[in-house]
Amino acid sequence: MAAVDVASNGAFAVYGVRSMFADAGKEGEVEYGYRTHLWRVDLNDPAAQPIQLTFGNRNDSSPQLSSDGKWLAFLRTDNAAGGDTKSKPKPQVFLLRMDAPGEPQPVTSLEQGAGSVVWRPDGQALLVSSAIPLSKLDGVPPYSLERPGREYEAYTKEQLEAARPDGDLAQIRAWLYKNGQKDNPTVISRMNFLGEQGLAPEMTISQLFVVDLAAQNKVTQITKGFLPHNNPQWSPDGRLIAYGSFAEAKQHPDRLRRGAVRLMDAAGNGDHAILDDEKHNWQLARFTPDGRQLLVTVSDPADLVYSQPKLALTNLEGQELKLLNEQWDATPQGITYNSDGSILFTSGWHGGFPLLRIRDGHLQMLIESPNGVQLFACGGGKIVYALTSAENPNELYLREPGGKARRLTDLHESWLAGKIVVKPVEKWLTRPDGRRVQYWVMNPEGAEQGKQYPWVLDMHGGPSAMWGPGEFSMWHEFQTFCAWGYGVVYANPRGSSGYGAAFLKANFRNWGAGPAGEVLAALDETVKTNQLVDKDRLFLTGGSYAGYLTAWIVGHDNRFKAAAAQRGVYELSTFYGEGNAYVLVQGAFGGFPWQPEARKILDSESPLTYVSKIQTPLLILHASTDYRTGPTQSQMLFRALEQQGKPVEYIRYPGEGHELTRSGNPGRRMDHMLRMVEFFERYSRNERGAPAATR
Repeated sequence: MAAVDVASNGAFAVYGVRSMFADAGKEGEVEYGYRTHLWRVDLNDPAAQPIQLTFGNRNDSSPQLSSDGKWLAFLRTDNAAGGDTKSKPKPQVFLLRMDAPGEPQPVTSLEQGAGSVVWRPDGQALLVSSAIPLSKLDGVPPYSLERPGREYEAYTKEQLEAARPDGDLAQIRAWLYKNGQKDNPTVISRMNFLGEQGLAPEMTISQLFVVDLAAQNKVTQITKGFLPHNNPQWSPDGRLIAYGSFAEAKQHPDRLRRGAVRLMDAAGNGDHAILDDEKHNWQLARFTPDGRQLLVTVSDPADLVYSQPKLALTNLEGQELKLLNEQWDATPQGITYNSDGSILFTSGWHGGFPLLRIRDGHLQMLIESPNGVQLFACGGGKIVYALTSAENPNELYLREPGGKARRLTDLHESWLAGKIVVKPVEKWLTRPDGRRVQYWVMNPEGAEQGKQYPWVLDMHGGPSAMWGPGEFSMWHEFQTFCAWGYGVVYANPRGSSGYGAAFLKANFRNWGAGPAGEVLAALDETVKTNQLVDKDRLFLTGGSYAGYLTAWIVGHDNRFKAAAAQRGVYELSTFYGEGNAYVLVQGAFGGFPWQPEARKILDSESPLTYVSKIQTPLLILHASTDYRTGPTQSQMLFRALEQQGKPVEYIRYPGEGHELTRSGNPGRRMDHMLRMVEFFERYSRNERGAPAATR
């Protein structure tokens, strides 16, 4: 499920479905990819079937219905064109009539594409954002760009035409600038120079455009300057626009860990900050239904990693602040207002993502853990939500005003018919320090009493992620292991979200021994209490931070027959330079690699320090353009093991980033999963055949 919106009268919903496809490619090879199409479903007729609205080789996302429900605005990206990333089509806003048949029509052709779209409350205009490169903005930034010995310079057309390598200094500088604009070479002078799959040497600034539908879709840019306009929201009367942005400061924005909330009129005039101070990180949620207040989130900018945002209300002057969810010890997500004026949001909690409501100051859980509400929208007193459960990875449901729920879609039910789905069993354990740790156990599919089976300890990344029956991304991996005849145990150790701020921060300067002890305790309890477990056929895997934890554990514990470390961090000091998640070094360990005290901790907490002790056969998997953790991390681990003649195999995936196993090419996702299974099969003495071959 990609997104959902509900008509204001509650009559119908529009939602996006992202699906994989496999087409015949060159030389008989199968080409895999994704398409996202929009569907409509009637909410008043229980017998109504969903109707597909968009088609073709494209991705249609972010559906937004007009207030009268007659028009649908959405973002469309065509998949057909090839070439490098810069030449591929960028998303544009399209409109589709909902009360008459017809094809969607484009209403924008923005050079940098559209990032978001929001209807003006009267349905006569759209507010569209577009991320503009810094070099394409007029004027001079109010903050330092940190280029030593050089001031910011915006080149004119005439200066660029006169650029030459054998001219005067001004002409040479213009010539060098033109080369840098083509990334030949790439010029870097910022901290956040790494994107997800490539370099990001230049900031982009989100600007706002209004599409006037009553004036033949005239597009007018209403903002300018060097502050981004994030999550823009119309006031209910359409006279004001609120948005989130950088805090105003002389420092480069990459050095700031705090945001601000700003307000302007509908034409972009009178732009000013209403919440901007050094002690708080402010983010905008939305206007209250009466337009007199703003719902915002606030967190501590001094705590880079562990601060959990709180919901608050403020008036339009940024005063009379009132905290709303002090009693809820987790991060609110997807915050919106229901038609009755109550506030709805989801939040990771104890292995699920419940839907919560704040009404008249009281917090209530409408949909409880361990199921997971992945996304939702509301209208006419109805709530439509995508739900992940142990039985089904994702379906769309309707919650009526009285609380009754019914399923709206059949995305997986038919596919699951005839398949055996293994359900996790919830467990808790108490550590010697009194900390309670939640974990789940899944038996192999069709396990027989009296027999014993290989078992996988599977671990989550983050390290602040959280797994459970309501977590979507691992549903298929767990079921695949079980179908191959492996049992699975997974836990949420210290540092996981969903258990409160103290639990979240309990891994500060302790990424290794503390969390490792807790996931191994879950395995120990499973071995002790479940007669199906063969303690001599244990396996270990995890990705990202859990790739780190996999390498840490096999450097301290030899019980596993084999292990697979996925896209991990293995040497924390080099991670500071190589990964775009480098703030974890300072935030989770309290310093930098060049500081003696911090370097001592980083070395003692790095799995590479213990590489000589690794005896377990290890499969290392990493994507070649993963800039979140950096492929050098896996190269170092592999070469160190290979140098010592240890049993190790190294897999690299071209053209993929850190999200390979969640949103990478479907063919490579299958390859990744099956390579882990095949590697474990070398050591498992597994009597179970491949699932597809035994049915």
